Amino acid sequence: MTSTVRVVVLGALFAVLLAVLVLRLWTMQVTGVDAYEERAASQQVRVVTTPAPRGDIVDANGVKLAGTRSALAAVVDLALVDDDEQQSLAEKLGAFLDEPASAILEQLSGDNRGAQITVAKDLTDSQATFLLEHKEEFPGVSVIPQPIRTYPLGDLAAHVLGHIGRPNDQDLEREDIDGTDVVGKAGLEKSYDEQLQGSRGIVQYRVDAKRKVLSLVGESAPTAGRNLVLNIDAGVQQQVQDSLRDGLLLARKLEMEERANELTHKSRAERLSEALAEARSEVDPEPDEPTKGTAELGVDDDDVPRELEPVTVDPIDVLGPLYPGLPIDGVGVCVPVQRVSVPLGAEGVLSGFEPQFIRLESVVEVDGEFEATVSLSGERTSVRVNQYVDGAHQILQVLHITEEEVVLLHKDPWCPVRATSVVINPNDGSVIAMSSFPTYDPTVFVDGLSNEQWARLGTVGALQNFAVQGQYAPASTFKVVAYVLALEESYYPIDRGLGDKEVGAAPEGDDAPEQVPLLSDTAEYSCTGEFRFKLGDGSVQVKRDWKWPGGHGPLDLHGALEGSCNLYFWDLALRLWQDRYDNTDLDTENVLQQYARSFGFGAATGVDLPFEKDGLIPDRSWFSEEQSKETGRVRADGPWVGGDLMDIAVGEGATLATPLQVANAFAAMVNGGTVWQPRVVSHIVDGDGEILDVNLPIAISEADISPRTVRLLRQALQQVVNNPDRGTAYAAFRSFGENVELVGGKTGTGEVISAPATERFRQASNAWFVGVAPINDPEWVVSVVVERGGSGGRIAAPVARQILQYLLNGADGVTELVPGLDAD
Repeated sequence: MTSTVRVVVLGALFAVLLAVLVLRLWTMQVTGVDAYEERAASQQVRVVTTPAPRGDIVDANGVKLAGTRSALAAVVDLALVDDDEQQSLAEKLGAFLDEPASAILEQLSGDNRGAQITVAKDLTDSQATFLLEHKEEFPGVSVIPQPIRTYPLGDLAAHVLGHIGRPNDQDLEREDIDGTDVVGKAGLEKSYDEQLQGSRGIVQYRVDAKRKVLSLVGESAPTAGRNLVLNIDAGVQQQVQDSLRDGLLLARKLEMEERANELTHKSRAERLSEALAEARSEVDPEPDEPTKGTAELGVDDDDVPRELEPVTVDPIDVLGPLYPGLPIDGVGVCVPVQRVSVPLGAEGVLSGFEPQFIRLESVVEVDGEFEATVSLSGERTSVRVNQYVDGAHQILQVLHITEEEVVLLHKDPWCPVRATSVVINPNDGSVIAMSSFPTYDPTVFVDGLSNEQWARLGTVGALQNFAVQGQYAPASTFKVVAYVLALEESYYPIDRGLGDKEVGAAPEGDDAPEQVPLLSDTAEYSCTGEFRFKLGDGSVQVKRDWKWPGGHGPLDLHGALEGSCNLYFWDLALRLWQDRYDNTDLDTENVLQQYARSFGFGAATGVDLPFEKDGLIPDRSWFSEEQSKETGRVRADGPWVGGDLMDIAVGEGATLATPLQVANAFAAMVNGGTVWQPRVVSHIVDGDGEILDVNLPIAISEADISPRTVRLLRQALQQVVNNPDRGTAYAAFRSFGENVELVGGKTGTGEVISAPATERFRQASNAWFVGVAPINDPEWVVSVVVERGGSGGRIAAPVARQILQYLLNGADGVTELVPGLDAD
């Protein structure tokens, strides 16, 4: 075949192929378009996910504390709703659900394209049936089963369990979380969120080009999350919560009785009159002295009025906790804080025995923030957020300002605020109970809190777990650290003789007694009188024991702990300070802090709960750093001195600890030196109860403490409760009943507001007690703090007594809560 013929043949072949291709394209694009469109429409598949139930949380005995129930939810798949349909759909859903259409439209609009939005979580059967029967009227709306978190026992262990909520930006960084999920926001719900989260289910729908659902293609069910088994005992937890609630109410009752008693001795009017007379005498100390110069002019002095500045006194300064404008509840008992909203141009009422009215006159914007002008008792004041209407008194604080209102916090600085407790096993760190009061029911977060609910809970601090977040001066409970140091190092205070302890001047005279350290833990120290520091400028600084005047008399180391003698431990710390330059192997300036840190003070315990605080054990380097940064936490001038170390020895000054830290430190001291990492969760199981993971005990460190020290410490703690002569908790435990001899503990009273000894009603203190039982072979350590509750012996020890009664003698062995005696 010639080349010409071959070219012709090939050309004809290509022409035929091209003709076939053109014909096929014509068929597909013109004559068969309807069939292909129908086929394509029928092959679109929409994949959606269904939420998984969160895992259960049960106590050590299997009591369910958090669970899940199934409910019918109305869910809008925005991928099936056109933008121009959203307004109409929101209006129909709003009418159907009896909710504002604007609120529903806000959920549907924005950057939610393609998302599934739950608009109703708990439909009734009739509501669900209606939506299913009227699908055409509610495009994109499906009725699907959805898990709802439940807390069967309400507020029991609320601060341990935590609560759930919608994810924030940080949560959304996780690959397993999207905007429609719920996540743990506090407590175990947060710490173990990844374990509690299950695996989502999948539902596949066939939809047409207009996104109308044609059929169900397939689905896979969600898988529930893992279950947490706790070390918490629900029975102990309930007793702790009951005792904390009753203890706080008792503390407030006692505070009101103390105020009423003061007024029987002298009324408010008499106090104000005396203060006014004193103020006038300061302005005009000699009112009868003739006016100079008038006699020389031949004018009768009695006829010449002297012009004096008007004299007033501040009733809050004069009366303190007796001031009748402090907030009270409906039955006349003090409350630490009340929230008051005042609309623009209107008045708000400040509760009190003499209620006051505050008016919001105006709101202006100054330098980018709102400034409110309010009128209180006829006086106008301009304030901004966080400022106080009453200046330095800090009774009335501005919380929030808008163009339309001001929100104020009306405070009583002397009123008991809250009560907190922890119960742990000193042998492995298990947390058996933990609570703060006021508390809350986590169920309120399931459907979302209203602004009013959020404000109410936030005002009283109900959402915070103060067992791990509250930082307090541990007060005299901290004396156990100095006690252990003394025994381990054979280091005791200087014997400064009877009566007042003079420091800062050398003894005068040849016959002045030599001041030498005590030589043993049984050598007696005169715990009487004052600690008097003679300063360089000739002035004298005085530190007094809680039992001043009178004192304790002679006590050895053990008696000093049992009776909580401040002077003994002050003098021990002062000797540490004075010996800091001696050539010994003991770093006396820092050894007290080193012992404290060896028992876990000054660092988070590592408990499996979020937001835990570190506490603080101060020293020279910390002090210098704070001073250089001008943080305001330390004095602006002057170096770190011996007085700072003396404050640490009795748990005051800048020393801070959480209730859990204090309990864990006591646990280490009575168990022989092992510092355990506290554990709320025991193990994790699947739905069939098979153990998937065990939260094994972890020893953080081992403190070097001898068996003799452990034995003597246990004995001293036992005497705090059982010694009728000097035990600071003896009165609180008199009604304990059987097994009281198995209980030991230590009281503490941390000063918050100081006052002269003659006006103790003005003082506010945090009440502490740490209990140990059985003291000969400890199984439980209980710490209790009643914030601004008074003395440890009077209020914290009785609260702990009830908890220890439950632990040792059962529920029937718990006796009525009554106050003990005032003791440090």
